[in-house]
Amino acid sequence: MTILDVKYLSKIYEGQVPRQALDNVRFSLRAEEFVGIMGPSGSGKTTLLNVIATIDEPTSGEIRINGVNPHQLGRTETALFRRRELGFVFQQFNLLDAMTVAENIVLPLSLDGVPVGEMEQKLNDIALKLGISDILDRRIYELSGGQMQRTAIARAIIHKPSLILADEPTGNLDSKASDDVMRTLRTLNEEGATILMVTHDPVAASFCKRVIFIKDGRFYNEIYRGDNRQGFFQRIIDMLSLLGGDRRVLSTIRL
Repeated sequence: MTILDVKYLSKIYEGQVPRQALDNVRFSLRAEEFVGIMGPSGSGKTTLLNVIATIDEPTSGEIRINGVNPHQLGRTETALFRRRELGFVFQQFNLLDAMTVAENIVLPLSLDGVPVGEMEQKLNDIALKLGISDILDRRIYELSGGQMQRTAIARAIIHKPSLILADEPTGNLDSKASDDVMRTLRTLNEEGATILMVTHDPVAASFCKRVIFIKDGRFYNEIYRGDNRQGFFQRIIDMLSLLGGDRRVLSTIRL
C-alpha cells in the first residue's frame, strides 16, 4: 500500500532572483517503510519535507498521502488532515514549556476532543513504550535533550498518523541521545510506523531501510539497506562523498 506519492514536485521561490528549490522530484513511500532524505546544504531537503507537510505550497506537481492531495483542501480541512494523518518530529523539539510532558503528548488528542479516559490510556501506553513514564509530570525545561525528543516522538505518534515526518531529529542531541532516538524510531517502524526523515547524519541515516539523495533540488540516487547496516553506512558515506562531502572525515566513524 502506497502511503506517500510525490509526483514531479517543483518549488520556485519568487524574488528579484527566482530560486528553484525543487525540480521535478518524484518518489513514493509504501506502508511501514523508513526512508531517509539526504543531500548537501541547500539541496532542497527541508523544502521537500515542508511541502509534504503542507507547511509550504508546491509550484507544480503534487503529493498524495493515502490518495489525498492535502494542497487541494481548504484551510480548515488542511489543518484537520495534518493533525490526523501526519506526525511531526523536529530538530528544535517544538514542545510547549508551559505544559507538562503529559500535556504536550496528549495535545493532538485534546484538539480532537478525545475522551479523557481514552487519552490517559493512550498516554500511559505510549509513555511505557518510549521509556518516559517517570517524567510525565515534569515541565519541559526540566528535561534533557533526549527526553525532550522522546516526548516529541510520543506526541507525534499518539494519534497513530499515517506518516511520521522527522526533520533532523538528532540535530541537537549528543551521540548517546541520538542513538537512543534513532533506535526508538527504528522500533516504531518495525511495529508498523511509516517514517520519512531528513538528516545530514550518516549514522542516523543508517537506521533507515532506504535513503534518497537529492542535489540541487533534483532526485540524484537512492540506496537500500539490506541486512548489513555497516555496509549500508559505508555506501551512504560513499554517496555523500560524490555529492560533495568529505569521505576522509566520515569514514572514521564506526557503528
